[in-house]
Amino acid sequence: MDVTTMNTYLQSQYANAAKQAAEETTKSIGKITADSSKEEVTEAVKSFETYMMEQVLKQMKESFVDENDEEEDNSISMYKDFFMDKMYSEMASQIVDQVGDNITEDFVDQIMRNYGITGTTNLPLEDISPDDASVSEDIAKENTNTVTGVLA
Repeated sequence: MDVTTMNTYLQSQYANAAKQAAEETTKSIGKITADSSKEEVTEAVKSFETYMMEQVLKQMKESFVDENDEEEDNSISMYKDFFMDKMYSEMASQIVDQVGDNITEDFVDQIMRNYGITGTTNLPLEDISPDDASVSEDIAKENTNTVTGVLA
């Protein structure tokens, strides 16, 4: 395999990987419906946040590094770019997992409100909640010293 063929192959792989990441994020967000569970929404939101954080990291790097200063062979540059994209993706995922809990929960809550998703499963909240009588009995058991009877 000559250098030109290798360069062409690396360029197509690099372009396909970036395009695939964006498409996967779009598909995961696009799959959210009123029947989605909280877990599905959370997964889609984390995918979106990771992609966005990855783009932020890339832009930060570009603002600090002058591209004209880097004089490298084009094939070496492709390997480096491919490796750096993997590194940005991993870093973004770790940042979202370690720091982004509050933001993730806010996004998930907002999406669930917008789509009318009520529970953590695909069943509506009313179908999985306990009945009024058992709730009253549970409250009475917890407060036995103040409650003398339960009205049903």
